[in-house]
Amino acid sequence: MEEIRKLNETTYLIDVTGTVTVSFKLEDSFINEIDKVVKSLNYTNRSDLIRDAIEAYLRYLKQNERSINT
Repeated sequence: MEEIRKLNETTYLIDVTGTVTVSFKLEDSFINEIDKVVKSLNYTNRSDLIRDAIEAYLRYLKQNERSINT
């Protein structure tokens, strides 16, 4: 079931079967770089690339935390 809530005048939260939309601002030059990578790696859209990048970074952090604590 989809739920849409208005958080403020410019932001809405859409909950679609357990997913949450996260909104943030990036500079135009950074968006252009992301778009180049999206094309070169044949991603469908920015969101998929950003999601994969965040997941990879979290794995990296967990691995480094483990090696630091041992």
